[in-house]
Amino acid sequence: MRRKLLSLGRVGVDWLTARHLFAASVPVSVAVVNLRKRLDLPTPVTLSAASLTPLAVAAATPLGKWRYLAVGAAYMWTFKVTWELPYETRTKARRLVHVRYPILIDSLLCGGVPPTLRLQRTLRDPTTVTPLDRAVAGIYVSWFLPHLILGWILLRHPQFIPRAAGRLAATYHLTTPFYWLLPTVPPWCASETRGEMNGEVQRVLRHVIRDLRNLPRQETDNTPGNPWGSMPSDHIAAATITAMALSEINVGYGMLGWSYVILASFAVVYLGEHYLIDVLVGLAVAEAVRRAEPLVSPFVRQLVRILHQTASSDTRSS
Repeated sequence: MRRKLLSLGRVGVDWLTARHLFAASVPVSVAVVNLRKRLDLPTPVTLSAASLTPLAVAAATPLGKWRYLAVGAAYMWTFKVTWELPYETRTKARRLVHVRYPILIDSLLCGGVPPTLRLQRTLRDPTTVTPLDRAVAGIYVSWFLPHLILGWILLRHPQFIPRAAGRLAATYHLTTPFYWLLPTVPPWCASETRGEMNGEVQRVLRHVIRDLRNLPRQETDNTPGNPWGSMPSDHIAAATITAMALSEINVGYGMLGWSYVILASFAVVYLGEHYLIDVLVGLAVAEAVRRAEPLVSPFVRQLVRILHQTASSDTRSS
């Protein structure tokens, strides 16, 4: 009996040591990623450091609601990094950026005229910022709404949060390979810098922001991030997988979720941030995550079991 207790004690100490190592690795990984440009780090090093950070946070954080919040914040940081990297490495990789294919597909889908061009011709006054422009821009900048909804689910319906949070993370994760394999400029960039669609499509969001700040009208755009990240729309993919989660709670919540998907889809196309095909592929990514869940769940449960053992090491060691 005594030997068994000593064995359990050693296991507890081992898990506690692992937890401390995971906790120590988080600031190191963040520092490595933030210094990637100054240190000229190889892309695989940056990707590895960023990708392992959410797992390290999960292993280091005690069980409870705070763990979901910490891991969610870590994962969104990871997604931001992996979203920006393809554009940052454009010179080294000498990758071809795609401009024409989404215009051709959208034209085929919508009677010969891309829907962004059709909507801006019909609903916009290109010489001013209209109330519709402001309203649609407001919908677009609410991209963080799925994360707020997850917080609400965590507080009100915690039994749904593991699946909802996991599927949202998987949805973001599956959009990232597109940015590496199929770098695509959005409609506004194709129009303003390449003269596509007769140069008529504007980046409406830029004009709305300048109008709100009373800034002079300019033609250049220095928005940070990844201007080659049009395909697919992670905005729509995230909204869709969240609407699916809300539908599982009850029909009323689901209707609200899907209403937001419709509004956000209109917003990203009207504003020139995404093509219709970007929206459709975003919807497909969310559906792929939903369908793949039964196949992936056993592996995820095993990983969660290991993380639980690590995060609960304080309880066992005491």
